[in-house]
Amino acid sequence: CNVTVVRSRKNLKWENMDRDILVKIFEKLNVIDVTMGASRVCISWFLASHEKSLWKTINLTNLQRVDFSHPRLPNSRVEDEKVNEHVYRCNTVLFESTKFSSTVPINLFFNYDTYLTDEDLIDAAQRMPNIRKLVLPRWCHLSENSYQFAFRQWKNLQTLIIDQRHTSLTWRHKIQASGENCINLTNFKTLGCLNEVVVEEIVRCFPNLKKLSLRFCDIIDIGRVLPLITSLKNLTTLNLSHCRFLQRGACIIGSRELDNILCEIARYKCETLIMLCSYVDCKSCKDARKDSYVIVRLHAFFEKNWRNDEIEEFEF
Repeated sequence: CNVTVVRSRKNLKWENMDRDILVKIFEKLNVIDVTMGASRVCISWFLASHEKSLWKTINLTNLQRVDFSHPRLPNSRVEDEKVNEHVYRCNTVLFESTKFSSTVPINLFFNYDTYLTDEDLIDAAQRMPNIRKLVLPRWCHLSENSYQFAFRQWKNLQTLIIDQRHTSLTWRHKIQASGENCINLTNFKTLGCLNEVVVEEIVRCFPNLKKLSLRFCDIIDIGRVLPLITSLKNLTTLNLSHCRFLQRGACIIGSRELDNILCEIARYKCETLIMLCSYVDCKSCKDARKDSYVIVRLHAFFEKNWRNDEIEEFEF
């Protein structure tokens, strides 16, 4: 009996661990830990790291060892030779991920500050054509052609999350390209402002929208909300939480008049109208106003909060 125990202990090696158990462990790791670490331990770990269940989502939002900044910026961490071997570029991580994932991914979440090139976007679209949920970074100064190419590959796209506050021109390219090519897109979330131009673009490009989130939009012209709802015939859910509203150029934050307008909107069409705060008493809104005086803190605030939403489809 003792001999049997000794022999069994000799067989308890990492490389002999059951593959299903390895996969469960690898599910707790991020893409860098799997591609640059675990997969290089031994052949059994390498094979386990190719399990399809690991690669349904490519999440680049919280990676600590990736430099997302512009490669020519003087403060780029990759320029430091001492840490160069430990810090990766976004395109490197994308390339390594697709070697393991093949065409499996259905969710692709970029880091808020990712510097994305035309080549990066095209490469991601070619290698991951089955994306259904896409979160693009705020700095997307890419060509119209690259957006057109990418969204032609992503014909199954259902949910799109973008920030239009910093990229007014390329924001149009994004929604035009996605609207022209992604007929299954029914969920859309954006940060920024809601004015006449934005409403026209959303209505024209996304006529089949069912769920729309304007959570934490800086400025919403309340006069544009009702036309938005009446024009989107399939819209069932609208999130206006933590927004600042204007009417006739005057701020109407938390007013009874605003509540009446929104109630009328809800009765008119929407099954679900989400407005969880009055802006005046909401802690999150107070934090946003306070952080607006310090650009770095405001940036961190939006980076944290754009991942959250009262609508499940927009959580990531």
